[in-house]
Amino acid sequence: KVKKDGEFAKEKEIVPGIVYLSRVPPFMKPEKIRHLLSQFGEVGRVFLQAEDADARQKRVKYGGNRKTRYTEGWVEFKNKRVAKLVASSLNNTQIGGKKRSLYYDDLWNIKYLPKFRWSHLSETMAYEKAVKDQRMRVEVSQAKRENDFYLQNVDKSKALQAIESRKRKRLEDDEEPEVPESAKRKAWTFKQRPTAAAAATASASTERKGARQRTTITPEKKPGIQRSLLAKILPGKS
Repeated sequence: KVKKDGEFAKEKEIVPGIVYLSRVPPFMKPEKIRHLLSQFGEVGRVFLQAEDADARQKRVKYGGNRKTRYTEGWVEFKNKRVAKLVASSLNNTQIGGKKRSLYYDDLWNIKYLPKFRWSHLSETMAYEKAVKDQRMRVEVSQAKRENDFYLQNVDKSKALQAIESRKRKRLEDDEEPEVPESAKRKAWTFKQRPTAAAAATASASTERKGARQRTTITPEKKPGIQRSLLAKILPGKS
């Protein structure tokens, strides 16, 4: 444009605008966001916040999708007027597109952020990252202290058990050994071998008994023996 005095008029500076996506359709990537919003105006930078690593690990553990899921996002339009128009016209409307698309039935959740610059987002993300790192360091330090305290208590417990064991062993050594009840009730019998005098007496008694049996003849057998001898001597007189 040229003013009447011949000087060139200054062109109005185009200020970029940023819209906020409070919800990102499941597993929609930044490239897809850029492709869908580029048809309404020139898109600059796009940033989507990935889900927490623990939540993703839990989902994958129970058989869920392994793809990265995003929870929220920020999209920069080169012209803030376009950003305002896109936010007001697309909010709570169907994404649409091809019916076979995974995001056909999803709704846009877009809000324009007035007086918000991309540097603010960078500072916010840096601050959140620093807070997260600080929280992680505190948790790790607390876990380390708890672990050291537990190990210290385990060592003390082992030392006390060793002392008690030595005391019991010392007491057992000082006391007399107790005889078990089973050993008290059991009666032991031993067969003693006869002495030489007892053996000689038993042998002499056995010999006298045998001699007495050989010399003794019963009265019933004596007449019978004599009759048999006479019959052999005098056969005609029987």
